[in-house]
Amino acid sequence: MAIDPSVPLRPQLERLENKIEKSLGEVCAAPAVKTVDTGELIKIEETLAIAAEAAKEAVSLRRRLRKDREADGGEEQPQAGA
Repeated sequence: MAIDPSVPLRPQLERLENKIEKSLGEVCAAPAVKTVDTGELIKIEETLAIAAEAAKEAVSLRRRLRKDREADGGEEQPQAGA
C-alpha cells in the first residue's frame, strides 16, 4: 500500500498499524516453526514480509506527520513513539 497524498495521513497510518498487528498476530498464532511443513513456513515468511512492508510505510507516515506538525508550529501533541 503506497502512501496516497490525496487521503489524510492519520487514517492511512491507522490502516497500516492494523495491518501490522494482524500480520504479527497471525505469525504468533502459528504452530512452532520446528513443527510446520515447508508450505506453512512459506506462509509465515510471506506474512512477515507484509508486516515488514507495512512497518516501513508506517515509519514514513509517522515521519511525515512529525514534519508537518513541526512545520505547523507544533500545534498538535506528539504521539508516543512518533
